[in-house]
Amino acid sequence: MGKILDLAEDLWVGRKDTFSHHPFGVPRGLELINEHNSQRTWFYRGFSNSVIRETNEGLIIVDPGADFDVDKKFKAVREVTAQKVNTVIFTHGHVDHIGIKPYLEECEDNNWPIPRIIAHEAIVNRFDRYKLTNSWNAYINLRQFRGDKGEPAFTKDFCYPNLTYRDELAIQIGGVRVQLKHSRGETDDHTWVYFSDTNILCTGDLFIWGIPNVGNPQKVQRYAHEWALALLEMKEYNPQILCPGHGVPIISQERVNEALYNTALLLESLHAQTISLMNKGASLDTIIHTVKAPIELFKKPYLKPVYDEPEFIVRNIWRLYGGWYDRTPSNLKPAPEIVQANEIANLAGGAVKLAERALELMNVGESRMACHLAEWAWLNLPNNKYVSEIASKVFTARAKKERSTMAIGIYLSAARKMGGDPDKEMPGRTIMQAQDLKNQSE
Repeated sequence: MGKILDLAEDLWVGRKDTFSHHPFGVPRGLELINEHNSQRTWFYRGFSNSVIRETNEGLIIVDPGADFDVDKKFKAVREVTAQKVNTVIFTHGHVDHIGIKPYLEECEDNNWPIPRIIAHEAIVNRFDRYKLTNSWNAYINLRQFRGDKGEPAFTKDFCYPNLTYRDELAIQIGGVRVQLKHSRGETDDHTWVYFSDTNILCTGDLFIWGIPNVGNPQKVQRYAHEWALALLEMKEYNPQILCPGHGVPIISQERVNEALYNTALLLESLHAQTISLMNKGASLDTIIHTVKAPIELFKKPYLKPVYDEPEFIVRNIWRLYGGWYDRTPSNLKPAPEIVQANEIANLAGGAVKLAERALELMNVGESRMACHLAEWAWLNLPNNKYVSEIASKVFTARAKKERSTMAIGIYLSAARKMGGDPDKEMPGRTIMQAQDLKNQSE
């Protein structure tokens, strides 16, 4: 086996874990995962993954890459096969999956026809929305992946599909049957792909070697229940190889079915608990501090809260069914945050006392309350060096305690905004690298 499949085995049996080998991390590269009737299938592990399948009529590529790495992927593909591209499938419209430029340039250079580009019909609205909110998405991703380190950037060029479908689509390419099915999950435009002759399942981001990314605090609505149903439907096909949108492949029918079932079980548990409490009239505050994921599922190597986490998923389930009002009346039409901070600081005897109390709480493990106090102190006296240092220290300490990419990115962003230098505490070019470095040193 190669280094990617070796890591897949190590993760599954527990020799390594996703806290120190992030699903979006290294090793990266192209490995052969199947050969059937002299037609080969490769898996490229990158920030996001690609699947490349040979046929008698050319290549099928599932998720060719992102703008920032598709050239590297293209080069690796061209080192193993000269077949021209027949069909490209986007599993969804997230920008780390839709980079296609070098393949289009290759077609132009060789006077080849443009490949068929297939996606769910909702991807068109997604691309239009990305154009409308381009800068906003750049800021989101800067926080999420770099903790506000560097300059915001987001894709501006989108290659729209030339074939879309609504519910499902079956295609034949060079004697290879490919089944595409739609499900709302991480996105409303998600497609999962099944190659029946090789029993290879391409899940897109419906499986990522971590708790499903259905709670992302900074992104649009996601769909836990429908996601779970899609995973159970995939299981009915009894796939023998699972190629995820991020992370490493899973090899063997038994392992694939286990991973699909347990991931669905986790989502269904969070969904059922949340709905039950909503139907009893509970507030969002009550629900997010009550609902818990089954402990036994956290023991699974592919269900660690390394990227997203259950508390965020619960919030997204609430948002889907309950809107934005959280049943806390003062939050319906709140005073501006800075006005609240000034009043609380006055009551506490000043921002310095608030900041010092925040540090005391953080030092005894009361990180949630510490962050409230630190934020109020900084809002009250943002230009006070002493207050800013304490506030930044509190949020940096919070980031160091957290395990999920989502939380770490936001807390590091807060620390940096308050004037601190969190890179000294959590080095790494990206949040995922910082996570790996932190966990490997523990």
